[in-house]
Amino acid sequence: NLAAYALAELVGLDHMMPVHVERRWDGKKGSLSWWVETLMDEGERLKRKIQPPNATAWNHQMYRMRVFSALTRDTDRNTGNVLITPDWKVMMIDFTRAFRLQTALLYGKDLAQIDRALLPRLEALSKESVKAAVKDQLTGPEVDAVMARRDVIVAHFKKLIADLGEQAVLY
Repeated sequence: NLAAYALAELVGLDHMMPVHVERRWDGKKGSLSWWVETLMDEGERLKRKIQPPNATAWNHQMYRMRVFSALTRDTDRNTGNVLITPDWKVMMIDFTRAFRLQTALLYGKDLAQIDRALLPRLEALSKESVKAAVKDQLTGPEVDAVMARRDVIVAHFKKLIADLGEQAVLY
């Protein structure tokens, strides 16, 4: 969770998750996260068939979340790990199954659009900036995997833009 929050700050998505800080308790390091007021989680929204008040804004948030999930290789981005605030903001929680070493694109078919501000932020990520942000929360191979996935994600969207045009891919 600490590494995910640090990486989210680097790419401008920290507003989509609770703040996480490292703290020591009883001689052990851990993560402390801020409480997020929630209306429901995504599982409950789907079960109750509740539509978001602004479908376009909702879809944009979901695309950002999917890009970040692919970047972190979060293999547990389930509907219970997606909280919805009273003002219909998506909040991602629980990155305990993220930062795997695989570099193949995860959720590729769900990556159809990207925020036009997020794409250059991804491109601007450097290994040094990621290492500095995550400190000792990720190993060298995990940082390398993040960078390799970043390259795959950027290439994916560049190809989509070439094939479909900016209008269809960027928002």
